[in-house]
Formats: sequence, structure tokens, C-alpha cells
Amino acid sequence: MSEVEKKIDQCVSELDPFRIFAPEVDQAVKALKDLKNLVKEPTKENIEKASKIVAEFLRQISPYASYVPTTFSNLKFVEEWLKRTK
Repeated sequence: MSEVEKKIDQCVSELDPFRIFAPEVDQAVKALKDLKNLVKEPTKENIEKASKIVAEFLRQISPYASYVPTTFSNLKFVEEWLKRTK
């Protein structure tokens, strides 16, 4: 498993306890799992899709970054990895 995949798994682990508070968290976990599948095979198309997922995720999560700091920092890491991989 790559470092990027591990970072995504850490995000899922951090968000999982919040599932009981908001249905949006379920959608976020699904998006993270989709993201993990995309980065496993970093084709040009997958990188573009993954970049869009990460950008939207960061936009939505920014106000809550202090509640989920690992997720926020890991997604920034993934964002940088995607930029280098293009």
C-alpha cells in the first residue's frame, strides 16, 4: 500500500466516528474510498478525477479543519502528490 493510500485510510478512520452526527460524513467516506481507488491506478483520467474530489473535499472541510486535522493535512498531502503525478 502506498503512502498516499495510507493517508486516505487515516482520513477514513478519523471521519468514521462522525458518521452518527451527519449523513454528509457517509458521503465523505465514500468519496475517500473512491479517491483511494483512483490513486491506486494513477492514469491521467484518474488523476484528474482524484484532483477534483480532493479540491471539493478541501473546500467543504476547511471550516472544520480544527475538528479533523489529520484529514485536512492528509488531503493537502494528497493534493500535492496529485500535482506532482500529473
